[in-house]
Amino acid sequence: MKKTSLKIFSLSIIATSLFFNSCSDEDFGADYNKDTYGIYSADYKSLLSGAIMNFGNNGGNASQIYQMTPILFAQYQSQVLYTTEQNYGDTAGAWGNYYANQLQNLTSIINAYSGSPSSEMLLQGSAANMVGVSKIFRAIIMKRVTDLYGDAPFSQANQVNNNVYLPKYDKQEDIYKQIIADLKAGRDAVNSSSTVPSGDILYYGNMNRWKKLANSVILQASLQLSKKYPGASDFAATEFKSALSNTAGVIETVADEAWFTINPSQSYPNPFSGFRAADYRISREIVESLKGTTSGANAKFNRTSNHTPDIRLNLYSTTGNMTAVGLPYGYDANALANAGYTATASTVSARFRSNNSPISLMTASYTFLNRAEAAALGWTTENVSALLTSGIVLSYNSLDSKYVTGVAPFGGSAISSSATAYAQARVADISTFGAKRVIGEEKWISLFMNGHYAWAEWRRTGYPDLKPAPSALNGGTIPRRIRYPQEEVNFNNANYKAAVTSLSPAEDKNTSKIWWDQ
Repeated sequence: MKKTSLKIFSLSIIATSLFFNSCSDEDFGADYNKDTYGIYSADYKSLLSGAIMNFGNNGGNASQIYQMTPILFAQYQSQVLYTTEQNYGDTAGAWGNYYANQLQNLTSIINAYSGSPSSEMLLQGSAANMVGVSKIFRAIIMKRVTDLYGDAPFSQANQVNNNVYLPKYDKQEDIYKQIIADLKAGRDAVNSSSTVPSGDILYYGNMNRWKKLANSVILQASLQLSKKYPGASDFAATEFKSALSNTAGVIETVADEAWFTINPSQSYPNPFSGFRAADYRISREIVESLKGTTSGANAKFNRTSNHTPDIRLNLYSTTGNMTAVGLPYGYDANALANAGYTATASTVSARFRSNNSPISLMTASYTFLNRAEAAALGWTTENVSALLTSGIVLSYNSLDSKYVTGVAPFGGSAISSSATAYAQARVADISTFGAKRVIGEEKWISLFMNGHYAWAEWRRTGYPDLKPAPSALNGGTIPRRIRYPQEEVNFNNANYKAAVTSLSPAEDKNTSKIWWDQ
């Protein structure tokens, strides 16, 4: 195995490539101060599994923007006492975990296997499969980063070995186009006839499912550009239709869905288990929307056009039945009391926040709902009602599969038998409220607790009809992004300032809009 020179960089910037310009790059030789028992060649299967695990486990108390903040912005939960987050306190973000522990891993794999991989490396996976899977998953991670912040380092990120210490920020439009290109390249590279990646802890070597995941993410990513490319012949629709017609297919069954396989015994717990349940309640907004409330004092909390009881509430709420009570969203403690509300309300079910609760990455429900929206936009000739029905029914089926089957905190009564009747009622709502609205609202329900996707969908479509927090700290605007990390302001200032000019208005605030949102 090739020996690796140890290089010392001041202030530990190897991983992110995002900080100081005063770095020294000194080679003291391969044997200088070497740990006799250290590992000096990359274990590429571990880099792959580490990136997948780290992305799935982003959360806990280390940095709440990874999981809980988007969930609060999407109004799935309400905070009880410590309410700064849900009331839009404009604090700087933190993206080091994405760059250092995820994108760096995958870029290292891509670079190593694109060259002349050794026979030992090929035992961990063929070059085509290692590069292909890494490109697909790197695209998924980069989509989250740019959706959170806007312009971001990509083409020059993680390039310290090429002496790039202050990477430029790529335009979000360019990032999205590269994401889609990488998804297609990764999809076309992977195959089941050669050695599958032994570090694949998402699909465990099923290359056909990786192909379907890539196509499904292309559907999602191209739809995210619908504000900028609305036409049926524009870039976004063209990429959508190309992925939909690709022979590899898209995710259409629960069996093909991508879920993170949570394993607490291997230091891979559900990140939501790190949050104190006593600090959060399920929001009254989603509770009343699921109940289909249309009259009485709680009708104002229904953020959707739904008027039909949706039994998914039985699984979403810890109460386990349609009598759940949510906490009104966006009040600080004093304002909540002054408005006559009490913090006594149901919490999100332990099914979603226990140590071993699974977390979805891409579901069949979401894929069908994306296809329904594309049809409603005129991008395809598929049947909107049929796709909406499939999206709703598969949401019920998937919930039963992941959160009902099994031991506590799972179990209880299955809900799939109620899916068709509810779906029919929502299809009927299209004639009154329009397809785009109903589809957008059903995405919100189906994406429950997947705050990143739900918040991105709301920013793009405006559905459901969420209202700003009454106790908002930012002037009363639901945030459109996360502020750039403070380290970027301090140490990569020129590139940071250039990125801010792409925002509307050109200010690094959580109320500014990123490119695809303008």
